[in-house]
Amino acid sequence: MFRADSTPAIPDATVSTRSSLARAVWPVAAISLTVFLLHGLALWDGVVLDDHWHQKGLREHGWSFFELLRTLIIAPADYIDCWWQTKPVVWHYFRPFFIVCMKFAYLVVGRGDETALHALSLGLHWLSSLLVWRLCLRLTGDRTWSLVGGLVFAIYPHSVVTVAWPSSQNVVIQNTLLLGVVLAYLRASRIPPALVPGDASRSGAVPPRTGLPYARGALAATWVLWLLAIFTRENAILFPAILASFEFAHGGWRRLWGRRWFFIACGVVGVAFMAWRSALGIDPLPDVYCHRPDGHLSRYAGWLAAKFLHYVCVSIWPAPMVAGPTGRLNPWTEAPGDCVLMLFIVVGMVWMYCRAARRSVGWWIWPLWIVMSILPVVTVVATPHSGYMSGVGVAVGLAVAMSVPNHPTSPSALRPAVGLAMILGMAFMAPVTRLQWMGTAAAERIVPGWVQASPPAKTVTDVFFINLPFVNVYLKPDLDKRLGPAFSSVRVHALMFAPHPTGMDRRSTLEQLDAHTFIVRVEGQAYFSRLLGRFLVEGFGDRSMFEPGRTIRTDAFDVTILERDTQGVWALKFTFPRPLTDPSYCFYFTSGVCGAAKLRFRDVVASPASPQSSEPSWVQEHPTLADSLEVEQAAAYLEAGYAAAAIPLLRVAADANHPLRREAEKTLRPVAEFMATALGARCQSVFDRSEVGAASWRDVAAWWTNGVRDDALRDLWQHRRDFDHLTWLRAENEFDRWIASGLIRTDLYLTGPPYRGPFE
Repeated sequence: MFRADSTPAIPDATVSTRSSLARAVWPVAAISLTVFLLHGLALWDGVVLDDHWHQKGLREHGWSFFELLRTLIIAPADYIDCWWQTKPVVWHYFRPFFIVCMKFAYLVVGRGDETALHALSLGLHWLSSLLVWRLCLRLTGDRTWSLVGGLVFAIYPHSVVTVAWPSSQNVVIQNTLLLGVVLAYLRASRIPPALVPGDASRSGAVPPRTGLPYARGALAATWVLWLLAIFTRENAILFPAILASFEFAHGGWRRLWGRRWFFIACGVVGVAFMAWRSALGIDPLPDVYCHRPDGHLSRYAGWLAAKFLHYVCVSIWPAPMVAGPTGRLNPWTEAPGDCVLMLFIVVGMVWMYCRAARRSVGWWIWPLWIVMSILPVVTVVATPHSGYMSGVGVAVGLAVAMSVPNHPTSPSALRPAVGLAMILGMAFMAPVTRLQWMGTAAAERIVPGWVQASPPAKTVTDVFFINLPFVNVYLKPDLDKRLGPAFSSVRVHALMFAPHPTGMDRRSTLEQLDAHTFIVRVEGQAYFSRLLGRFLVEGFGDRSMFEPGRTIRTDAFDVTILERDTQGVWALKFTFPRPLTDPSYCFYFTSGVCGAAKLRFRDVVASPASPQSSEPSWVQEHPTLADSLEVEQAAAYLEAGYAAAAIPLLRVAADANHPLRREAEKTLRPVAEFMATALGARCQSVFDRSEVGAASWRDVAAWWTNGVRDDALRDLWQHRRDFDHLTWLRAENEFDRWIASGLIRTDLYLTGPPYRGPFE
């Protein structure tokens, strides 16, 4: 019997469960809020770069195994024609689980809306951050530093682009799966929690307990998650090394030997996977993307060492994972200061980590995690998503190092200061990376936005882009979606890429020679120059093609290399079999003020003395302007898109003695300068001077009369402000480089001297 005033006892397990749930609320809330604040805007990032091609494949290809693999093939020749491409360039991946997840999210959940893909990446990163927190808690038992570990992974700078870019979703999926593998295996192998027991662990007092059997349910989960990770991204095949490290840390060789059959099975599965992949004929990564020995083994070994050093450095130090010193052919001789700087950073960070964490069990696992994340991609072009997995090693390593109690005889005040500095550095770098990614996405949208404002006619079969930014390499699938099915059969040609990857920041001129031919010239920085030039020339073609005077014949046109030196190509001549005015042709010119100006060529090239446009009655009635009211009237007509309204203004500006010359110049100059730059006029250099002379205005008048029509003025001048917000965002990358260059000049922050080009 119970007494009336007695209170039933609550079972200890229930109290423990409720207490654990209560203690988990704040960490989960803090990590969730951090992920949303930093990465939430990615939901509205839309389609960027490779996304255009992947999502086109997701829409058009089926669900069968080989159709899914076909979706993962990227061949630039399929979507853009580059006359210098003579080599087959193909990215071919064997990642069926990744593409199934992508297709399900995009077509089934999102019904063709890319927001679903962004939501999947965001949700997976949130889950990975929670798993990192849970892993830290299991390893250290320290709730404060475990939360810090989860937050560090959430704000890890290289996660920003990876989470925002659906094409790198394979990395996010794989990372989540591998974190699940670790937690499942720790439970399956009965590895004890809280690996920081103090001096006992350091003295090797952790019992090996080699005879414990696996927990079957957790072991099955380990296998399933690992196999899915392999079919998401191939480098997961190396991951059992991390699991073996846990066994070794908790019992040495005896414990590892006791688990040998599991790891032997992992090896058999890995070999079988690679054999199957090889049997399917998966193409190797192209040389343009994966750097291989070119016969100079010693130089290659030096480059490879520098590349590995660069990857490690930017994995543990807040710096962009793009190009860097390994954009050099021989970093140790071309950029020795950068290599020394990276060595100093890596050695210093490793020394501090070892000093702080060496008393914990398996402290070396987390540097190993970073190394294992880097090794499979060390020869590949450095991109932010290649560093995403390293964030786990950084976050867990930081939590482990910070949670180890200070030794009584050697307390260290430096450790929390270093940890705080790392956290602050990442907290600063992450939003900067976000802004840079937004700038890249904005840069890509400028050109198709201008094309959409002035689209090709329905009769067009070939569209030619002059000075196309490389960021628009996927312009064809982008325009397919923007312009509809009618554009799907149109061929897109890049006559040349702009010297700068994200926009045309140099002056370029276009001169029509006859009905079939024009010449394009560039100033300041040559075409096919620097690092982008090496990528285009050495990866896609042959340097011998670019010998001065050589003519390359294609099925669409002939191109002649007019001027080329060690820096690159300065002038090219293009000759077309049909007249430039043929209705099957459409040409766009990219400049610093316009993403894509549609060009209107003439069947006969007129001389300045024989204008081709008739003047409307208003211009005939006002051959010269007599008062300010007429200047305002001409300006109004010009703003409305009547090109001939500039003629009386030009007459006044060309008359050095006319009383209204200053007023006419003030009205005319912004329009004339913009149009000259947008259309690549040879006379655009006259606007470099603060004062334009009367003779120069006569040159502008000759060009305007023969080169500017109403439709061109309306397409360009009246839309000049439509893309200002994108242009402003695009400038973020260069602005950040300019700021960084004021502090330090190093390839590590892309502030070093220009990279060598293919002809140097």
